This record gives sequence, structure tokens and C-alpha cells, in this order.
Amino acid sequence: MSLGEFFFRLHLKGYLTAVALYRNLQHIVSFALVLLAFSSCKNDENVVEEINAPLVNYPLNEQRHANIIYSDSGMNILEIDAALVQDYGNMEPPYVFFGGGLNVRFYNGPEMSSTVMTADTAHQDKKSDLWAIGGNVIVRNGKGERMLTELLFWDKKEERLYTDKKVTIETEGQLITGLGFEADQEFNNYRIFKVQGEITVDDE
Repeated sequence: MSLGEFFFRLHLKGYLTAVALYRNLQHIVSFALVLLAFSSCKNDENVVEEINAPLVNYPLNEQRHANIIYSDSGMNILEIDAALVQDYGNMEPPYVFFGGGLNVRFYNGPEMSSTVMTADTAHQDKKSDLWAIGGNVIVRNGKGERMLTELLFWDKKEERLYTDKKVTIETEGQLITGLGFEADQEFNNYRIFKVQGEITVDDE
């Protein structure tokens, strides 16, 4: 083999190696571009899904320092003052949230009843009109009696109050504690399911 032929073969071998490396590099770059494109498509799909996703946990409307009067056949039946009212009619089941403290006053015919209910929050199921009232719940009636509990259910359709939690009832000269309670919504007639204690209070 001549010296020229030797160098020719050496250059040819180097050229073929370079071509092979170039082709491998092309495959690597093409594969990387496919992965990038696929990742981009997935990201685009995620963005589209996020845009098209329905908004949840946002109220349809919100009122602050609200005063709401409920009426039936042209007569007022109750009045509610609440620091915050949020209507989640877009949820299932639909509900209304009352927060920041609420005050409920009942009407007895055309006159305002002396019964008042106060609490921290309330949750009204719009379908059943069942209210869950929570946090420092106090119901006062016209006889000067008070009922205190942490959770009270109010069936507005049946005009009924009830709970299975601990309750305290303060009457004139007596303090009664018990577990479970039910009453008409004006708290004029009531019963405690399980009386746990009675204390006579001396006003003097």
C-alpha cells in the first residue's frame, strides 16, 4: 500500500465515522423534538382543560350586611340580618351560607314575635329548606327563657328546631343541661331528650 492510499483510507474512515455520528445526532435531535412537541401538546391540553373547567366553590352572588325578609302570602314570617350571605346555587345540592354572625327574628301573624335566634354561621339547604346553625347558638323566647348550644337544626318547612348535641336552657330560677332537644321554631314549647342536670338559681 502506498503512502497516499494509506492516507486516503484514513480520511475515508474518518469521514464515514463522522457521517455515522451526524446521523445518530439527527436521530437524537428528532427524538428530542418529538418529546418536546408531545410535552407541548400535553401542556396545551392542560391549559385548555383548565380554561374549560367549570368554576366551583364560587358563589353566584354575595351580600354583606344583608337584611332579608321572608314572606308568605303577603305576610312577613321572619327577618334575618347577617354580616355575610353567599348563594351557592351553582353547587349540588345548592345552598346559602350565612357568616360573620346572624340574627333571626320571627313574626307571629302581622306582629313581630319576641323570639330571637343568634349564631355565628348558618347553612341553608335550598332544596329541603333545612338549616344547620352553628357556633354560639342562642334562642330566646318571650318568656325570658334561653337555649344555648353549638349546633342547631332548623326545619323551616316544619317550623321545628332540634339537635342531638348538648344544650343548656336558662329559665327563671332554673338552669337545665341535657343532651338532645326539640322545640317549635318560636321556642315556646320544647323538650330535652336526656336531662343531665338541673340547678335552681336564686336571683337574690
